[in-house]
Amino acid sequence: MGLQRSTILADTARILEVPADQLDPSISLVDQGLDSVRLIALVEQWRETGVDVDFVALSTQPELDHWFTVLGAN
Repeated sequence: MGLQRSTILADTARILEVPADQLDPSISLVDQGLDSVRLIALVEQWRETGVDVDFVALSTQPELDHWFTVLGAN
C-alpha cells in the first residue's frame, strides 16, 4: 500500500511549516529545511497508517520526486 502524492506533499509541507506550493519536488528537502528529527516524525506517521517506509531510502535521496516513487505514490 502506498501513499497519495498529495498526502506526501501535504505532510512534508506541514512538518517543514511551509505552504505545499513552496516545495520543489526536484530539490533536496534538506535544502528546504528537512532534518533527521523531522524525517523520523514523517516516517513514524506514515508507518502508523500501515505504509512500509524505508528510512534509509528516504534519507539518502531526500527529494519529493524520489519519495513519490519509493512510497508508491499515485
